[in-house]
Amino acid sequence: MKNLVINKRAIIVKSISCFLVFFSFSILLLGQDKSNQPIFLDLKVLDQYYQKFTSSGDKSAKQLENFLKLAQDLLSAKPLSVMDKEVIPPSGNKHDFISMGPYWWPDPSKNDGLPYIRRDGEVNPEYRKITDEAYLSKTIEAVDVLTTAFYITKDKRYADKATELMRVWFLDDQTKMNPNMQHAQYIPGINTGRGIGLIETRGLFKITDAVTLLRLSGKLNDEFYAKIFDWFDKYFEWITKHQYGIDESNEKNNHGTWYDVQKCAIALFLGKTEIAKECIEASKTKRIASQIEADGKQPLELARTKSWGYSLMNLSGLFHLAIIGERIGVDLWKYESENGSSIRKALDFLIPYSIEHANWKYKQIETMKNNSLLPLLKIAQKKFDDEIYNNWLHKIFANNLTEEIIWE
Repeated sequence: MKNLVINKRAIIVKSISCFLVFFSFSILLLGQDKSNQPIFLDLKVLDQYYQKFTSSGDKSAKQLENFLKLAQDLLSAKPLSVMDKEVIPPSGNKHDFISMGPYWWPDPSKNDGLPYIRRDGEVNPEYRKITDEAYLSKTIEAVDVLTTAFYITKDKRYADKATELMRVWFLDDQTKMNPNMQHAQYIPGINTGRGIGLIETRGLFKITDAVTLLRLSGKLNDEFYAKIFDWFDKYFEWITKHQYGIDESNEKNNHGTWYDVQKCAIALFLGKTEIAKECIEASKTKRIASQIEADGKQPLELARTKSWGYSLMNLSGLFHLAIIGERIGVDLWKYESENGSSIRKALDFLIPYSIEHANWKYKQIETMKNNSLLPLLKIAQKKFDDEIYNNWLHKIFANNLTEEIIWE
């Protein structure tokens, strides 16, 4: 059995259809009961691709073939676990997740290098030596791909494999991750963990969506569902009651935004609708008004050494919150603060620079990439103005509209 490897660059799409979009966002279902459906996986879109999958002459067959090849490769992949790491967390329990702050380096002026010092945007290779973050991310992406492949093809093998990966990571006594982030992004010589580490579980909504979809399809037994529900219930308790969770909630940049995505998505999964609604309602002022200026700038992200990537990352989080808001009747798409800031203005501020990278005057220590902008523009077509953002899609991605587009 080969190691579990998810190469996002292997997810290749031949057009700018919703096929690419459903991985990160949902064009939400209208006029249907959505309470028992995934938040970010659009069943309408997936049903359309099921029809394409069963229609041999469909022009989208090639893009489906590429995607399903990736899913098929995952069928023989070895499940990953927190127990695979060589490092033992300060708790003494390998079931606890642990990672090191990626931008922290030994102090060259100290013999032992302690305490470490921060070099924003520069990843210390030591960070990669602890495997929990990478293995959790790979597990999440694999479950996402396999669940989607199952729904498109109705091939039970994909559902079974997704269930196996979740069982090993979250449930089995010998391999499970404890539902806490006590030792995430610790800093050598300073602490054994911190609230900022919760950014590394920001993708867990893909697991709750996968569980919801597989249960809706009758592919999860009651025992499995009860156990993973209990895991997320305990995790939710930890992130909302532990000081690290409170700290992350109070972060004013992308960390706070993605904390809200986690909290709200998991709350809905657990049936805690009012908590999710309160969180989304608060995000109007706590996230949008406080993070975005009247002209669309996101100053806390622009202050980073990877200002372009962090601006897109935070905006992506705000889009996710807006999608959750639709589920519970809170409209963040049209919200505009007293100073005139809005999600749309944040998007509009970034768009022109995607064509002229040289005009980006903020610090950027790595190459600017536009791939993360694509799903935002696809959603903007539906939520704001189809013609305007369709025109931007053609300007920004030009020849790529008829060639291979790689989702990142």
